[in-house]
Amino acid sequence: MTDQSTAERSGASARRSLVGRQVLHGPAWFAVLGPPLVPVLLWLRSDAVAVAFATPAGALRSAALLAGLCGFSAFATNLVLSARVPAIERLFGGLDRMYRWHRRLAAAVATLLVAHVVLMLGSQAATPGTSVAGLLLPDDGWRVFAGVVAFAGFVAILTVTLVGRLRHEPFLRVHRVFGLVFAVGAVHAFRVQGLGSQIPFLDGYLAVVTVAAIAGWVYRSGLGRTLVRRDFYRVAALRPRGTSIAELELEPADAPLVFEAGQHVFIGINHPAVGRELHPFSITSAPGEPMLRLAVKAVGDYTRALPGVEPGAWVRVEGPYGGFWHRGDREGRQVWIAGGIGITPFLSMVRSLPVARAPGDEEGIPSRAIDLYYLTDRVAAAVFLDELLDLAAQRPGLRIIPHADEEHGFLTADGIVKTSGELDGAAVYLCGPKPMTDALTGQLVGLGVPRNRIHFEEFRLGGRLR
Repeated sequence: MTDQSTAERSGASARRSLVGRQVLHGPAWFAVLGPPLVPVLLWLRSDAVAVAFATPAGALRSAALLAGLCGFSAFATNLVLSARVPAIERLFGGLDRMYRWHRRLAAAVATLLVAHVVLMLGSQAATPGTSVAGLLLPDDGWRVFAGVVAFAGFVAILTVTLVGRLRHEPFLRVHRVFGLVFAVGAVHAFRVQGLGSQIPFLDGYLAVVTVAAIAGWVYRSGLGRTLVRRDFYRVAALRPRGTSIAELELEPADAPLVFEAGQHVFIGINHPAVGRELHPFSITSAPGEPMLRLAVKAVGDYTRALPGVEPGAWVRVEGPYGGFWHRGDREGRQVWIAGGIGITPFLSMVRSLPVARAPGDEEGIPSRAIDLYYLTDRVAAAVFLDELLDLAAQRPGLRIIPHADEEHGFLTADGIVKTSGELDGAAVYLCGPKPMTDALTGQLVGLGVPRNRIHFEEFRLGGRLR
């Protein structure tokens, strides 16, 4: 990575994002559910409704076409979400929330497309003088058969990813083919004369969602190395933290990345020991620090290979993403609960808290009470505990509470109240294994903590790690 990297670094620094942005949660539901429902709304306002159920075959055909149009629009929406556009990620209040919607919408796409095929075959069977098999064979201009090819490609990709148990890197490469499948499906959607000829504005709407989907796919998968903003760093050190965790320290090649405490980034290291695919890691350094630190746990091939990366290797950094602690520094009473490697965003949050110059010197420091529960299965697994205790000694209002399952059993909401007192008005932040966050969230809600006061980070990509 030489002259071209220098030019890309300059462009990346010129396009650096700012923090302190507004996080909009309300419109997210419309961004997901709105596009697939538009064809139904246009159909209800058209004359096609009057004749849709005139015959059994016509009713099946109308239902099939609506399912196909809704599935196509949902497919387009999912391609836009998978582009990982920062503005859209902020709309959802974090990448983990956006990916949860992405997975749900993918299930809806599969259901709608299967319904489209089944209903269309049913309509063909209910129409006298027509052959079901004929619907699946190549036709003049590939108007119908393009849809058969697209559906077969969609099913093939889902089968490979769900049954094949692909590793992370092949999983991402296979999913990039979805853009090509969508393009073939678009040929089918525009060339088949169905409801589009009866519903005003439908063709125009389909053109808009098609352009948006293809643009999102090109932005992320086609020309991602050129269009997606990157910052460039060099590996400075990889410091072991226990037997399976290390902290990767990166030195900026240009101005350091601007981020908020509790966020994460995607990195790609230009070194033969690891692949070039981007992988997500939580930031553990505080905003404003010259070096970017990331926590790494050896749970897969990529993270196990990281110790083979020598200092000086170039690193592409994409992000930051996430809104875990957005505006959290304004909350007075907080409870932080970290499970295992889920301690990583809290490291950045702790390091970002104001420091007292001397014991008792708290002038100018906001009044704040934070209890950080550090959950591990064993006492020895709390590899950041000593550092956290040292940091807490300099930060007024912060208390570190280690909790090892082997000594105390699983932490419960009742146990939190017993240690921290009543949680009236407290904001609760959780990060760790999903069973832990699900169990504690349910228990906290049961004790009367409002759901809007419980924040959690759940970042999960597809593909197996091992």
